[in-house]
Amino acid sequence: MRTLAWTTLASVVSKTIRAKAEQAVALRRSEITTLQGNLAASRISISFDMETEVAGPHRRMIEAFDQLSSSRGSWALQTSQQIDRVKARSMSGTVVARRATRLARRTDALVDTNDLPMALSIQNGRSTAYFYPGFILVVNAARSDFALIDLKELNVGFALTQFTEMDPVPSDAKMVRKVWAKSNKNGTRDRRFKDNRELPVMLYGDLNLQSTGGLRESFLFSRPEPCEAFVRAINDLKRILASRGPQGRISSGPTALPN
Repeated sequence: MRTLAWTTLASVVSKTIRAKAEQAVALRRSEITTLQGNLAASRISISFDMETEVAGPHRRMIEAFDQLSSSRGSWALQTSQQIDRVKARSMSGTVVARRATRLARRTDALVDTNDLPMALSIQNGRSTAYFYPGFILVVNAARSDFALIDLKELNVGFALTQFTEMDPVPSDAKMVRKVWAKSNKNGTRDRRFKDNRELPVMLYGDLNLQSTGGLRESFLFSRPEPCEAFVRAINDLKRILASRGPQGRISSGPTALPN
C-alpha cells in the first residue's frame, strides 16, 4: 500500500494489454489518497478518495452525464459541410452527417474500480473514452491500444444548436419553429417542388471535446440543459486541478489516441 496522488500518472503502460498490466499505473497525491496498486492479470485496481472541493464538481459531472444518457436523441457528428443555400433551396447553410450514439456508466477491463466511470463512444465507434477523476482513458475497440488524457488538457465546449430535423423528433426535445424542406430566399414555400414538406427545427445541446493528442469529437443531445451542466462541471473540476500546479499533471505528457 502506498500513498499516491490520483491526479498524477506515475507510469504509463506499454503497447499490449498484457505488458500494460505488468507496469504500474499510479496516481500520486500529496494530501491523502490511497491507490490499491495490486496489478493482477491485465487489470489495474484503483480506488478514488476525493476531498470535498473535487468531489463536488465530479458529482455534478456524473449527475449531468446520467441525465444526458437518458436523452431520447444522442448523436455523434461525423462530417459538416457548408452548402449554397440558394442552389439547395434550403434555409440551412450546413449539411451534417451524424450517427446515433449512446452514453453509459461502465468500466473497461483494464481498470478495476468500484466507481463506474462515464463511457462515451468516440472515433466513429472505434474507441471508447472513460472519464475518471483527473484523467480520461481511451481504449480502442480491439482493446489492443489505449491513450491517457490529462483532464486539464481537454478543451470542452457547449453551444445551443438549432437543427433541422428530417428524422423522427425526440420526445424530450424543444421545437423552435418549422421550415420548408425547399424554400425561397425569404423562407416561404417553394411551390415548384410537389412533395415539399415542413420540417421541424429543434433546439439541441452541442458538446465539443478536443485535446492536444488528437481528440476531435462533437455530439448533439436532445436535452441541452444536462449537456450544459456536464460541460460546466468539467470546467469547474479543471480549474481546481489547475490551481494545484505541476502536482496535478499527468507526468507522461500528451498521448496520441489509439488508431
